Amino acid sequence: MQIVKRKSVVQFSNSSWFPVVLKRCIYEFMTWFVGKVGAAKPFLPLVNEGLNYADKLVIIKKDVGAGFETLDPLIKDSIPRTFVSEDEIETKGLYIMVNSFHQEKPENAKEILRKVSDIKQPIVIVEGNNDSLWQVFGMTVIVPLTVILTAPFVKPFRVSRIIFTYLIPVLPLVTFIDGFLALFKLYAPKDLDELVSDLKAEDYNWKSGKIDNGRGGKIIYLLGHPVNNN
Repeated sequence: MQIVKRKSVVQFSNSSWFPVVLKRCIYEFMTWFVGKVGAAKPFLPLVNEGLNYADKLVIIKKDVGAGFETLDPLIKDSIPRTFVSEDEIETKGLYIMVNSFHQEKPENAKEILRKVSDIKQPIVIVEGNNDSLWQVFGMTVIVPLTVILTAPFVKPFRVSRIIFTYLIPVLPLVTFIDGFLALFKLYAPKDLDELVSDLKAEDYNWKSGKIDNGRGGKIIYLLGHPVNNN
């Protein structure tokens, strides 16, 4: 059941006025935390399925925390990787966006999917968060609490993280607010289905859904691929 209707809200850490030093601390925490709990592991079967239709990864760059860098160490070194912007969707490979697709407005999201399907290349969209009540609790209670408890241990160590966690507790507060707002931005499977419903590329399939993450929650995914890959 979808308990949050998607909205294009603006998070503090995505705002142009938000201090770089705080954004860096938040993104580093998110990347470190996801790595510690192995939250990117459930993405691997989807990536491997997508690699049935391509022999390299094409990562669509997005300035977010806990993005592709959390998945990268889990993928075989022998698989080539290349990074592109949203305006550079033209090369062959498995396009992938990790924990970043929710940052796209619907018109931009659909355009990315249209471009990839038009050139008959596979794409995997994966989100470690979901729209469940348990996720709301995790993002608004567990994650901010973890920010407080783990600040001295996050790598790389930064004095600024200590200052803005304990002396001026901005990081726990922003993490709480941004974590809650991020849930409003998620594309649920039915939203993803709606995005691709009128993409008319021939011989191209889409599927979306949720998969258990192994920790009592779910991940959201969208997989698109050509029917024949010649």
